[in-house]
Amino acid sequence: MIDKHFFLIDDSSNLDLIHDPKINIYIENKKIHYRESNKITIFSFNDRKGQNWSHNSANNEGWWRSFCMSIKIAEIYGFSKIVHIESDAFLISNRVMNYINNLEEGWVALWANKYYFPESSIQVICNDQFDNFNNFISCGYQELSKKGYAEEILPFTHVERGFLGDRFGEKYLNQIYGVDYICQVKNDVNIVADGMNEFPSSFTIDLWRFSWKFKTVQLFWSYRYFVLVCLITLLSFISLCNII
Repeated sequence: MIDKHFFLIDDSSNLDLIHDPKINIYIENKKIHYRESNKITIFSFNDRKGQNWSHNSANNEGWWRSFCMSIKIAEIYGFSKIVHIESDAFLISNRVMNYINNLEEGWVALWANKYYFPESSIQVICNDQFDNFNNFISCGYQELSKKGYAEEILPFTHVERGFLGDRFGEKYLNQIYGVDYICQVKNDVNIVADGMNEFPSSFTIDLWRFSWKFKTVQLFWSYRYFVLVCLITLLSFISLCNII
């Protein structure tokens, strides 16, 4: 995806320290000129929204404002789709990157198996859904922030559960070997993508990724500790019965 247009939508940070020639910086209400495809563009708002704990800490006004801005950018440049990836989410495998790259229709999200809902941190909105996107956000980001979690209200047309990934960053401090994507990654974790020769493919990884396509496997993984406790309890009961 290195040939794609990258926009980082910023909640009014101090950008004075950024002097990298590979980065374009645009501030809200200033004219946006056509960007060079080999540069990253940071779009920043004039004021900071931050967290609003009175409504929804996860998807607050700042999150919704940035998310809504993506459709404006896509329409200004005539992009065919929006690939929304949050700053603590990472695509790792070539196969998930190719899947996203080849999507041409729909509003697609990956899957957060830990919470058993769509993963709003990684989603793709193709241009056949741009009108739907505009209709959905027409109430404004302030109202959207009051409606609940994005995972529960975004009008996805498809949730792709065939890739191995989750919000592993909430529990693990290092990259999980063999996953397709990872979310909620801590700031100090170094993520290495497939193709960088640090995590070569293996039979174990291929088997793990293949098995994850099945909902039964995902369901078992979600309740693995409960199942383990039940098995231990059952075996203990059987052993006790034999003794008696």
